[in-house]
Parts: sequence; structure tokens; C-alpha cells
Amino acid sequence: MSFNDYQFIEVSLSCSNCEEMERFWVEKFDGKVIFRGKMMGQPFSRIMVCGISLIFRQNPNFIPPAGPGKEFLFENHLGLRVHDLEKSIAELESKGVKFVLSPAIVRQLQQSKSSSNQDQKYLETNYIAPPLTAERIAMGEFKHDVAICVGPDHLWIELNQIKEPTDTAWYPGSDT
Repeated sequence: MSFNDYQFIEVSLSCSNCEEMERFWVEKFDGKVIFRGKMMGQPFSRIMVCGISLIFRQNPNFIPPAGPGKEFLFENHLGLRVHDLEKSIAELESKGVKFVLSPAIVRQLQQSKSSSNQDQKYLETNYIAPPLTAERIAMGEFKHDVAICVGPDHLWIELNQIKEPTDTAWYPGSDT
């Protein structure tokens, strides 16, 4: 079995309002609704966007996670690759998208200790797969910048600009 025998084609998520999700993904990310209806008696929508099919299933008991100003770990999120993070942020902000984490804030957090534990760093890597090394990262051969915006139901969306050396090729389409 090769790496490409299994590829993601969809992500299915519960939401409080399928129409609101449709509007957000169509207006902000140029998505295209390809199916809409009911699944198990509840509204659903399938949207082709950002190279994948997102399925939103309306759930009358859906409880959104904590929102901006209350959530800081962003553990559950969708990650999108972009080639120019600053340009993507500006474009989405012009469409009314709100960002809660910028590359500048991430760099600031990386320089500081966690507020809950002064011995804990914001990000600490204890394994790096070969052929990449900590030294190569320090020399700038690998760089991963992020920004996080918020969608309906406090759906966190992470924009990722990745520069990697050609001998890793972990992120197809990333900048080399």
C-alpha cells in the first residue's frame, strides 16, 4: 500500500445552521454547493471548497465550542495551505472574516513561556523526521507560518504557509 492509496475527499461536521455554513464557505472561499437536502431527517449540505468536500449536517443539539476570546488552543480546526499568508489574510479580512491568531502573535508566543507553566514553551518538538533536522530548521530550510480565523459555530480555520526543502516533500504544493 502506498502513501497515495488513501486520500481525503471529505470532512463531515455537525453545525447549528447549514444555510449559514453554506453562505460562509461560498462567500469567503468561493465554495460550490453540490448537494443539499436531508440526511436522517436533518438538513445537510455538501460543498466543494479548497480541494475537498465539506459536508455540514445540521444538528438541533449542536453546542458550539468556546468562541473568540474564550478559546486559545484551537485544538479542533480545519487547516488550509496558502502560498502567501499575508495576502490571504488581507483578502479574507476584506470579505469580513475575523482572525484571532496572526503570524506575529504566534512568533510572540514562541518567544514567551506558557502563562500557566513558566517552564513550558508554546511549542516544543521532540521528534523531527529525517531528512529534516533541528539545525536545518534553524537555518530556515523549513518554515511554517499560521493564522487562524473563525467561521460560523466557532469553526476554527487555520491558514498555513509552508516552506520546506525539496528532500522532504511532506506538503505537496508547498513553497520550496
